[in-house]
Amino acid sequence: MIRLTRIHVRGFRLLEDVEMSVEAGSTVIVGRNNSGKTSLTEVLDRFIGDKAGQFRLEDFAASLRTAFISCRTQRVRDNAPASALLNALPTISLELTFSYEAAGDLGPLSPFIIDLDPDCSVAIARIEYAPALSGVGDLLDLPLNAEGEVFVEGADPDAPLPADPHAAFFQHLRVQIPKAYSLRVCAIDPTDPSNRRIFANSAELSALIQVGFIGAQRMLEAGKKGDPDVIGKLLSQLFRTANSLTAAPEDQMIVSQMKDSVARVESAMQGSFDTQLRGLLPALSLFGFPSLNDTELRPHTTIDIESVLTDNTRILYSGIDGVHLPEGYNGLGTRNLIYILFQLEAIHKSYRNLPSRPLVHLVFIEEPEAHLHPQMQEVFISQLNAAIGNLSDRYADEPAWAAQFVVSTHSSHLANAAQFDAIRYFLNVPSQTPGCRKTKIKDFRKGAATISKEDRAFLQQYMTLTKCDLYFADKAILVEGATERILMPRVIGVIDETLDVANRLGRQYITTMEVGGDYAQKFFPLLEYLELKSIVVTDLDAVRLDGGRYHKCPCEDGERTSNNALKAWFENPAISLAELRAKTPAEKTRNFYRIAYQIPEEGSPHCARSYEDALILANPAMFDIANDHMAARVAFDRAASFGKSTEAIRFALMPENWNVPLYIREALVWLSEPPPEIGPAVAEAGAQAEVAL
Repeated sequence: MIRLTRIHVRGFRLLEDVEMSVEAGSTVIVGRNNSGKTSLTEVLDRFIGDKAGQFRLEDFAASLRTAFISCRTQRVRDNAPASALLNALPTISLELTFSYEAAGDLGPLSPFIIDLDPDCSVAIARIEYAPALSGVGDLLDLPLNAEGEVFVEGADPDAPLPADPHAAFFQHLRVQIPKAYSLRVCAIDPTDPSNRRIFANSAELSALIQVGFIGAQRMLEAGKKGDPDVIGKLLSQLFRTANSLTAAPEDQMIVSQMKDSVARVESAMQGSFDTQLRGLLPALSLFGFPSLNDTELRPHTTIDIESVLTDNTRILYSGIDGVHLPEGYNGLGTRNLIYILFQLEAIHKSYRNLPSRPLVHLVFIEEPEAHLHPQMQEVFISQLNAAIGNLSDRYADEPAWAAQFVVSTHSSHLANAAQFDAIRYFLNVPSQTPGCRKTKIKDFRKGAATISKEDRAFLQQYMTLTKCDLYFADKAILVEGATERILMPRVIGVIDETLDVANRLGRQYITTMEVGGDYAQKFFPLLEYLELKSIVVTDLDAVRLDGGRYHKCPCEDGERTSNNALKAWFENPAISLAELRAKTPAEKTRNFYRIAYQIPEEGSPHCARSYEDALILANPAMFDIANDHMAARVAFDRAASFGKSTEAIRFALMPENWNVPLYIREALVWLSEPPPEIGPAVAEAGAQAEVAL
């Protein structure tokens, strides 16, 4: 069996240098907006899709522009020859790694297997967008007009040159890059990267892999610019596929019958219809036409099947009383799903009809969740492979359609339904080049390998049940119970009044998750791995030893904590309350996330045990509690009879502001600040988390 196992992109937009493994079935891409998900689809299309070779200056990663400037400087200052600059110019490249079984039929993969290691079972194909030596001069030398002034093709000759000295050069590059650059394909020896085989063109790669795309913009809504009959127009695409010489016999028979039907209609029209149409021709005889040497004009009507299908055929939904509903009368979700299935069928048949089928078929589906209700989103991934099986069943005498799918999504329902191993998390981070950003891909197949089977199952199940959106949030708040979760929006509103407008939490996309005190520690490696700025709000849970067992008690009587999250954070199962109170903010913080638990309010010696008595101690007057030496005990007793949800709702709806407990206030202020930039220490910690997860 031969399949694609890895994609490596360099130099394309945010994809400065990224690698992503590919599942045998479906790979699910998640991440926030502008994290590079669409760029992955685009780069495959620009290299091996319908847009092959259609690159422009803006497609080069921003960090590569300095290389253009450096080469230009060497050309002008040092009069460097083109041969010396060829390898220094930026390139965009795509490497595809394939796995294979040596005993199988390697077919089109054979040209890419150039190693001599009998134990090696991978092959690497590289395709790059690079300059030719003959084009380097024109690329780097700005043209001059007769007066010796810089002249840029396509620019207004009367317009003054930009103040930026590089602006004219980049304007020149926009014109010259498509002329100087072209695609080059080679095979790379996985045991010796310096050993390469260069191909004359991309024919070998086209025989090896084909890509298909189902885009996110499906124009299902009716409007001035939209087309509500997009599903019906797919029929012409299906007709073209079925009309090929390599189509399945059943499809060719259907096409033959359609042509016969059209021929009968044409024959009828070319009789009485054309005769009547002839009567509409102008009376040319009044002007002496036709003369003896002129031929007579006569109408001849033909019917083009594709035009009929494109412009005059619609999909209707069966109704009653002979009244059938137009395509646009059905819900957008239903139409979206039907459209995706139609597109899959068109891609599948197109692949089947190729005279020589590529060994690997990679299909991208962007945002399939559009207009689908949550339950349908959840089953999409699991039903995708079943739908592929149904399409393959029509070709019983042929191998099954072994398509590999890459699905990008913004849906927490769809993402959480996918297995951890299939998730690829795209993250937008600062580049090493100042002022530039790049994509980092977190590969869950590699990152989740060392999570215990039980913990991985817990996280998978929890995220599926709670529909949490950690993959798409800017920041996260993990809380222990319902009280904190219900009150958090109001707490954020209170805190925001004390913050600068730019840092207010209400302006940021923050997800709040209720994880409980016994399970919060299971999320620590995931938060570290996602590099997601987060706070974990938990309780001290003071206990004391009494009769050989630990019992909960006020903090002033307590000895230890029963909170598993705190024990895990500080890696001390017997940590004392005194040690917890002595911890500094730095000790409560790890690169991207921070833990928060009860501490005394400013100017008070009392420390709460839980969120409920912390709320009481922060607002003693609201609960008629005297701020004396008994305050903590009274708050503890009062919290025991606290109607948690009831009190939370009361505080949430309270018109006047109240004091947010200090430990939450400090954590939220920290959360409101921008995430840490990726410096050497942070990058090293992130790499360690990737191994540890």
